Amino acid sequence: MKKIRFFLPDFYSNFHLITFLDDMMKQSPQCFYENTEIAASYGCFPGSIWNGGRVMLGSCTKQEIELVITELNRRNIALRYTFTNPLIEKHHLLDTFCNLCLEMGANGQNEVLVNSPLLEEYIRNAFPEYPVISSTTKCLKNIDAIKSELEKDYALVVLDSALNNTDTLFSLPHKEKIELIANHYCMDDCPNRTEHYKTVGQCQLEFSETTFAPCPNIKRSFFDIMSNRSFITTDLLYGKYKEAGFFNFKLDGRAFNKYKVLESFVYYLVKPEYRDQVRFCILRNIFKI
Repeated sequence: MKKIRFFLPDFYSNFHLITFLDDMMKQSPQCFYENTEIAASYGCFPGSIWNGGRVMLGSCTKQEIELVITELNRRNIALRYTFTNPLIEKHHLLDTFCNLCLEMGANGQNEVLVNSPLLEEYIRNAFPEYPVISSTTKCLKNIDAIKSELEKDYALVVLDSALNNTDTLFSLPHKEKIELIANHYCMDDCPNRTEHYKTVGQCQLEFSETTFAPCPNIKRSFFDIMSNRSFITTDLLYGKYKEAGFFNFKLDGRAFNKYKVLESFVYYLVKPEYRDQVRFCILRNIFKI
């Protein structure tokens, strides 16, 4: 039976949470929904100027990069680079750190998300080992444009969450290539999303913080966003969506409060009757509460 594949946020900051959860899924499978897996974790190592979607500043060592890649890949979890900065110019392609990250993960197991055509072409030529995924940061909403994207040489196409829970979504072809954001924190049909991604890209290039806050939902709790039209409930995900042929789901939460991230993991992966038990185990062992 085909598995539902989840893509979890922030392989660097949430490394211990993700690996502990993976251990629990293997050791106590009765607590989790059947035929699910952590297929990948998306994000970047801090300081990556090609990064997009969220501002991720800071730095890390080569040894830390090697540890994260090795441990996730050992578990058959792909490391998915969010190299989706829309403002990349030719001279940025020479960035030593981003090239190092790709070199260290170029083993055929890992993936890369793209937005910039210039960066996409560079990665395809310089690092052909990577499956290339079309990012939601492209903000594609035109149906013809989406259908055209699905025909291109992408391993997956991450759709704008505005399409969630619509008849249009279920009418699309190539559902096996579609990835959906199940719990997007951004407001439904946010008019500022494209500008937001540009602002984030500029901040990443300049190593500066952003005060740009286009979406009031970002500060809301996981339980609050359940009222969003785009929110995909577990009943829908394991019912209507699975039956229609959707098997790829991204969980939003990169750079978010870890308690928000934990709640989304527990909600989507853990059976209702075991959620309190799994949550307590993670709080005790990872959050040290």
